[in-house]
Amino acid sequence: WVLNNGPWDVWGYHLVLRAWTKDMSLCLDDCKSMPVWVKLKRIPVQYWNKVGLGYIASVLGRPLHMDANTTNKCVLTFSRIYIEMAASSPFPDSITLELEDGSTTSIGVEYPWRLTACSLCKVFDHSNRTCPRAVRREWMPRPVLMAQKKKPDDAEGWITVK
Repeated sequence: WVLNNGPWDVWGYHLVLRAWTKDMSLCLDDCKSMPVWVKLKRIPVQYWNKVGLGYIASVLGRPLHMDANTTNKCVLTFSRIYIEMAASSPFPDSITLELEDGSTTSIGVEYPWRLTACSLCKVFDHSNRTCPRAVRREWMPRPVLMAQKKKPDDAEGWITVK
């Protein structure tokens, strides 16, 4: 139940849950993909099945499963699909779907929250601002150049013009 009903936020932090597997690594060194509940809107009726929704969702990433309302077709205005998305994914707001008759339609895409990913490392672990690979530019003050005072030609400050 916990895996199928999300997303989960605990004290303002997003909690990512995955089903445990025997050979699963518990190390979060390179978090290159993240499962996300995605809401798809304006889906044509002929695509409202497991194969059709999987086809549409595969544009975003690897579809893992659908929520109960989508599976049972209780709400036909949108579908919620759990998709494993790569950090390099652009997270589009819409998907253009080409229909069988050659026309196209736009499928709306909503995310419960926008993931922060590093575009340099292609991981979700940190943002570009805190990336250890990023070249940092620090502000350093320029040295102040003092104007040198010229000595006058004579004691009173007059300059001799030749």
